[in-house]
Amino acid sequence: MRLMRDSAVKRRILAAIEDGPVSGEKLAEGLGISRVAVWKHIRELKRLGYKIEASHAGYFLRERPDVPYPWELPVKAYYLEETSSTMDVAWKLAERGRDFFVIAGSQKSGRGRKGSRWLSPPGGLWFSLVASPELSLSEAGKMSKAAREVIAEYLQGKGIPAEVSENGVFVHGKKIAGVLVEVAGELDAIRFAVVGVGINVKNPVPEGATSMALELGDVSLLGTARELLPKLLDNLKAF
Repeated sequence: MRLMRDSAVKRRILAAIEDGPVSGEKLAEGLGISRVAVWKHIRELKRLGYKIEASHAGYFLRERPDVPYPWELPVKAYYLEETSSTMDVAWKLAERGRDFFVIAGSQKSGRGRKGSRWLSPPGGLWFSLVASPELSLSEAGKMSKAAREVIAEYLQGKGIPAEVSENGVFVHGKKIAGVLVEVAGELDAIRFAVVGVGINVKNPVPEGATSMALELGDVSLLGTARELLPKLLDNLKAF
């Protein structure tokens, strides 16, 4: 599947048309691109689920899809509609830098701790963060614990009585989130770490698990990503 990157043009188009209709000519002038280029971006946004109304007055954003596209987030991120595993993609992209997320709409081969399989259908928040902690290999577990604590605190702030366990984050004994950390480096230092996270937001869950939607009712996948990812990044950058 195609790897989507951040787009300053898409950010600016969406910001311009969210409060009322704006003509293609005005958008093109403000962005310094052609009207054809504007039309192509609008067409792509519509394909991705944005409800954009076109009239004689211009383009007007009626509704955003509940999807954590890179240009919707306050962090550096890549997005795939579907992939085998965000961990695998993150490892391949790790040489491009640090402190970025790889997010997927769904995973075909999501994995958890000790080689377990993590079911990752649409509606959940499935991502991996590439970080560069100043830790030894023996200290890698600190990142996993910190990530679980950040997730639990976030859920608690939403009114979900989440508890941290060595095996993930649980609510009344039912799993709602999991964390997997893989590292590259030498014995005395980690070169980079890939922190994989799976959170049941509004996806169907197996028996013995729960989700934010089951605990709260209506919940936004995009809103969750916007709020949680910066918290997680800030916390893990402290290592």
